[in-house]
Amino acid sequence: MNMKDRPKRSLRMAFGRILIIAAMVFCLPLESLAEDTVKIGILEPFSGPFEYGGRVFVAGLNYVLDEQNAKGGLLGKKVELLTEDSEMKPDVAVRKAKKLILEDKVNLFGLGYGSHNAIALNKVATTYKTIFINYATRADVVQGKEFSRYAFRTCQTSHNLTSAVVQYMATRPYRKYYMLNMDYAYGRDVARAFKEQLKAYIPDAQIVGEDFHPINNKDFAPYIAKVVSSKADAIFTGNLGNDLILLVKQARALGLKVPFPFVITIGIDPYLCNELKDDVAGIYSAISCDLRVNKPEWQEIVRKYHEKHKNDKDFLTWWPFSLIGETIIGWKMTFAAIEKAGSLAPEKIIEAFEGFSYKSPLGIYTMRKCDHQVILPMFAGVTQSGSNPYFNGSIRPDVKFPWIGPNMVEFPGEKVVIPATAVYNPRCK
Repeated sequence: MNMKDRPKRSLRMAFGRILIIAAMVFCLPLESLAEDTVKIGILEPFSGPFEYGGRVFVAGLNYVLDEQNAKGGLLGKKVELLTEDSEMKPDVAVRKAKKLILEDKVNLFGLGYGSHNAIALNKVATTYKTIFINYATRADVVQGKEFSRYAFRTCQTSHNLTSAVVQYMATRPYRKYYMLNMDYAYGRDVARAFKEQLKAYIPDAQIVGEDFHPINNKDFAPYIAKVVSSKADAIFTGNLGNDLILLVKQARALGLKVPFPFVITIGIDPYLCNELKDDVAGIYSAISCDLRVNKPEWQEIVRKYHEKHKNDKDFLTWWPFSLIGETIIGWKMTFAAIEKAGSLAPEKIIEAFEGFSYKSPLGIYTMRKCDHQVILPMFAGVTQSGSNPYFNGSIRPDVKFPWIGPNMVEFPGEKVVIPATAVYNPRCK
């Protein structure tokens, strides 16, 4: 090399180093900003007849995010929530889930409403190797034959609900059931599970009729006529939202008055009770959490949540009723599993979450390894006439209706969990 060229070469190398250092200095804040945020995307119905579901799920998740961020975030990073309208349609949910993953770069995504949507999103989770948290859909098949290794369900199943409510109904005098359910994955699942549980716990019970109806049905009169003709002494249904409200309302108007019982698996909610008023009395239900569950840690969450939401215009979000409560507990469990993993890497989360035991405010929750289904305690009770200590007119005089009675019965997780068989899920042997 020419001696005269050495200074020039040294100058170029020094300048190059300066450029690299400058690039690092100016680029690091942007990268650091991205890395300091954990993005969670959820897909819920924010329009249409089930739009209230979107509102209550967001209320529950925001409670957890606020709590998590107040204590320094998740793994030291701020947690951010992104929402998309699923419209309760699997094709829409899939399209928007892909947007959340590919464009918004979410670390996890989740769903609360629609087992048919959950089945479709399990496939998305597998394709894009992204952790999917199912925090409120119920159909057994979601974690069974439709299982995804990247999906975890933190809530109860059809089997949990029907097993708990049937065991509860075994202590009641009703023995002739008419089954009326929505014609989709969850409706079919609870119908199957209800029949199985009746044989196990109330062998002298009879199914005197069974029908499936379209989602968002408007006229239940033909079905109710069949119920009356069958001489059933109770209706079993997994209906939710408007399909449950209209069923009960029209049944009461057509002669199935209180105390004629409805046995449901979705759990009562303020929207249902406010619409039905006194007609809601006599509804028997099972659920993984309710305002009436008298456990100190849970009641502390009820108090703290209500303190934040007592002035909401939307009375559905005043208290952490079943859907809000299970969202809170499910995501608290998820964050605890991620903290155990010490990483947002999907494989690390899977390793930490499988078999993970979490001391929830309602009891021990354990994530079963073979199907990624949580094993959890269940509670059952009946809605009673009269006032209640929550939605009792004290905040707004027009919001006053019956609620589930105070004496809820608890069923341990191992008494209500779906059996881990290869028929249910090939991974369970």
